[in-house]
Order: sequence, then structure tokens, then C-alpha cells
Amino acid sequence: MDVGEIISWVFMAMLLLRFGVVLVNWATPVHLSDKLGLVSADSAPLVSILIPARNEAHNLPSLLSDIKKLDYPHLEVLVCNDHSTDGTPEVLKEYAADWAGLNYFDSDPLPEGWMGKNFACHQLAQRASGDWLLFLDADVRLKRDAICRALADARRKGVSLLSVFPQQIMKTKGERQTVPVMNWILLSMLPLVAVRLPWFSALAAANGQFMLFEASVYRRHEWHRQVWNQNVDDIVIARTMKRQGQSIVVLTGDEDVLCRMYTTREEAIQGFARNMHHFFGGHRLWMTWFVILAWIRMPYFALAGHWWFLAASVLMVVGMKMGVAVISRQSIKMALFLHYGHLWSMTGMALTNLRNRKQVIWKGRIYKKA
Repeated sequence: MDVGEIISWVFMAMLLLRFGVVLVNWATPVHLSDKLGLVSADSAPLVSILIPARNEAHNLPSLLSDIKKLDYPHLEVLVCNDHSTDGTPEVLKEYAADWAGLNYFDSDPLPEGWMGKNFACHQLAQRASGDWLLFLDADVRLKRDAICRALADARRKGVSLLSVFPQQIMKTKGERQTVPVMNWILLSMLPLVAVRLPWFSALAAANGQFMLFEASVYRRHEWHRQVWNQNVDDIVIARTMKRQGQSIVVLTGDEDVLCRMYTTREEAIQGFARNMHHFFGGHRLWMTWFVILAWIRMPYFALAGHWWFLAASVLMVVGMKMGVAVISRQSIKMALFLHYGHLWSMTGMALTNLRNRKQVIWKGRIYKKA
């Protein structure tokens, strides 16, 4: 076996491993269960919905309207206005005027070194009185039974954290070219069922858009205080919890938890680039290798004349794209026809991440990376 053939086998083995991860995610339950727990007003634990909001006047009305329609009987809703410069305070004042269950407050000045969202979440947790703490980003949308299903799953599985990667709403071509990239990486690199295993903290993830914590555990550890200077609080919290022996579960949205994160390709690339390397254990070298390999694998097989490797890799990539689309509740047609658009977007995210490795610029603030 010559060197060229060895390289082909290495490339194929790496692709086969990712193909296996997608199969595992496809074959195991990765969505919220349809089984509901007891939700009568007398027996339902109090759930505190906690929303950090910085310049979210365009998102808050939709989320707050969804929360008002939830069928869970025992909620409190707290919003932290994180020094917004848009109409966020006015939106909160309008909704609170005829909604006794909504409370909001202005954030304290941001302490030196803290990330803004982490400090807002920390303040929210200090004010919350719930048995469960649900942190939501303002761009999330909820169906009526979302809280019932999430809480029932968390209690049935006996976990301290249940996090959901929302089903993504994509309306523009730019969104369709970029937003699927994160699920493509996540669901081909991490078997979600392995997040519950009590070992290998690297096999952990979470999504700050929807994080449901058992309050007693959260208050004992103050997770957002522990990651006060981390720009990727969700993944770091998940790995920290796993190292400390806490049980967590990560799922994907299934029309119960949805989100429209970005509206343009440029906005999505800037947003995802902030934390892309954390999908690779925080190592930019692995991130760069992942992107390079995605581009060179098939051309290498073709130039080397390894046609069986080429055919097998094409079939596996097609199968993986279809599997990730099915799991993510996305269009299979979009996943296949925009494959190279996704590769270009992923490359743009990686390059932006490398250029901005010393600092993060987000929502008008400049942070030095921890």
C-alpha cells in the first residue's frame, strides 16, 4: 500500500466516523418527548422564564406573545434589560402594563471582564424564585406545550440541565446558505446520546437559546458566574457540569422550540464565527483541518484515481446531508442543492474566527477573548 492509498484510507475513515455519528443521531431520540408530566396548578413546579435582552425590541414582542399563550400553569417571567439602546425598555413597559406575570429590570453596570449576557443571566438567576430556571434568548419562539414537554423530559430523565437546539426558521437565501452549517457540524461530530454519559466532558454541548436548569443545582454552583468571562457560555457550562458529575441532556427542536437567529448571510457568518472553534473542543487547528478536509477530500480521490473511494465518499456525504436535514427538520432539497454554498459559508466562518481570535465584537460591545 503506497502513501497515496494510506492517505485515502485515512480520509475515508474520518468520513466514515462522521457518517456513523449521523446514523446514531438519526436512530436515537433527539427531540422532546410527546409524553407530558403532571401540569395541574397544584402539582406543577414553578418555572422561572429568564430572558437576557440587549437591543431586542424586534424580537421580544413575538417571544412574549408566545409565553402568554403557554399552557403551563405555574410560571414567572423575568427580563433583564442589558443597557439596550433601542426600544427594548418601551416594549417591556407596554407588555408589563397589562401582564402581572411579567417583571423586568435594568441591568447593573457591567463589571470589568464579564461578558454582558453572562452577567445578565447571573442577575436573572439571583432574582428568580422558580424550582426550574429556563433561560431563553429573545429570538426564540415557543409552541403552547413547549414548557410542559421540556419539563416532563427533564424530570423523567433526572437531569440537572436540559438544553434544546431550536428548529431554525430560514426565510432568505442568505439564511439557507449559512444557518444549516452549525447543525451539519454538530450532528456529524457529536452523538447527542453521548452527552448523557458520565465521562468525556468533551462530549458535551448546550445551546444558550434554551437552557432549562434544576434551580437547586444551579443556585449551588451559579453556572453563569463560573463562566463570567467566556464568550461561549453554553458549551463551557455544559462541559463544566459534566466534569462536576451533573447529568445533562441535549435535544433538537421539533416545531415546539423554534428560532430565527439571523436574516442575512453576513450577519450569520459574523454570529457563528464567534464560537465556531468551540464545536472542535476549542481548538482552531481542528476547526481549520475540518474545513480544509471538506474541500480537498473528493478532489484528492479523483486526482489519485481512487474511484471507489470517491464514489463511497459521495454517497456518504449525500446520506449525511439527508440525515442531518431530517433530524433538524430542514429541507432535504436545500441540504443537497446548497451543499457548496454551505461549504463557502463554513469557510467564511472559520476565516472570520481566525481573524478575530483576540477579541469579540457583539451588540456594540468589544470583549477580549478569555
